[in-house]
Amino acid sequence: MSEPIDTTGMMLGELKGQMGELIHNVNSLTQKLDVLSERVIGAAGLPAKVKDLEDRIAVLEADKNKREGALGFGASLLKSPALAWLAGAAISAWAILTGKAHP
Repeated sequence: MSEPIDTTGMMLGELKGQMGELIHNVNSLTQKLDVLSERVIGAAGLPAKVKDLEDRIAVLEADKNKREGALGFGASLLKSPALAWLAGAAISAWAILTGKAHP
């Protein structure tokens, strides 16, 4: 009888070869991505662009908060019953003092 052929060594050799090809492909892709990122980002670099965008967003948020605060205060002032009472009292005082009110 003949002994069975041991294919484990062949399979390990094939896997080693495939792993080598994968490593080569990953390295090639990494180099391509490096070149593309330099073209897209330019000399300033990504951290500088991110910092610039963060600064611009901070300015826009501060302006928005300031505007919302002013509008919120104005709206609450106009909705205030105390302001209506004061306006009514002022108009009544003006009408009485100028003689426009008819008793």
